[in-house]
Amino acid sequence: MERLHKVSAGFVFAFLCLHFANHFVGLLGIDAHQQFIEAARLVYRHPVVEMAVLLAFFVQILTGVPLIIEIWTKKKDVIHQLQAASGLIMVVFLLGHVGWIAAARLIFNLDTNFTFAAAGFSPPYTYAAYGFYGAGVFSLFVHMGCILYDIFKKSNKPIGWAFLIVTVGIGGYVTYLLLMMYSGHLYPVVIPEDYQHLRPL
Repeated sequence: MERLHKVSAGFVFAFLCLHFANHFVGLLGIDAHQQFIEAARLVYRHPVVEMAVLLAFFVQILTGVPLIIEIWTKKKDVIHQLQAASGLIMVVFLLGHVGWIAAARLIFNLDTNFTFAAAGFSPPYTYAAYGFYGAGVFSLFVHMGCILYDIFKKSNKPIGWAFLIVTVGIGGYVTYLLLMMYSGHLYPVVIPEDYQHLRPL
């Protein structure tokens, strides 16, 4: 179970690198974000690649939940507890986020672009979006930090702690930047009428 979780994590990590690169390009402006996403979609919107990514996420959830239960049942150390808690938050986030993206594409026929994400921060759901997106993004970095700690704890525990603390710190800053960007605090964001009736996750 754990081995399968790690293998599928490799595919997920590759996609997330591209996905977060798209977010970071958005810091340069909405046009830059759109140009990047159109290029990136040539890769991850290919039917084979898209199905492989979705399958990898499904396997992550399917194998991750039993691992979370095992950690809590056996009452493992605090780092494992943190890893399990962040993993559970990611499961909830992924189910909501991916499910709503699928609905937007297949039911509402909307482009899931910068505007789609930013619409979720429109009043009166602004603070709910902060909580949902913030928890989803930050938990990913916490989870990765715990994994890095676990890798180095036997050979060099101080290095493991350093990786954990730095990764969590970076995660906090990245989360802050993305929330400020999509909520219109870094530059003006106008939500078109087609998106105003939606509150994407």
